Amino acid sequence: MMNEPEHINEDEDEDEVETSSPSVARRSSSSSTRKRKRAANDNDLAVAFKEILSESVDKLGEVLQAAFRKGVDPKPEIASELSKMDLSIEDQIKALNILFEKPQNERTFLSLNGAMKKAFVLMLLGQSNRN
Repeated sequence: MMNEPEHINEDEDEDEVETSSPSVARRSSSSSTRKRKRAANDNDLAVAFKEILSESVDKLGEVLQAAFRKGVDPKPEIASELSKMDLSIEDQIKALNILFEKPQNERTFLSLNGAMKKAFVLMLLGQSNRN
């Protein structure tokens, strides 16, 4: 038995070297644990950063779309809608003037749909005829 050659695995050899001193073994194992934790934390950080960046890009897209929508002049759209209401050209022009002289009239007109728009325009025209 004593004459039999002992087979030593390279990994075991490294363990023996590392564990030759208890303080070296502790430092080595805590160092590898810290490296694993740091790698896991780095990965979590990268995933979180990617999510935040993605959300920021989405929000920026929404802000840009809102800005471009606000930048579009609704006046031609309003004129087009008035032309579909079977109003005389004179009444269409009066309605445009009334709608554009007060921003709240324009906003109200744009917020309404269909028959309500026409009723609103007729109401404004009726009020202007009384004045």
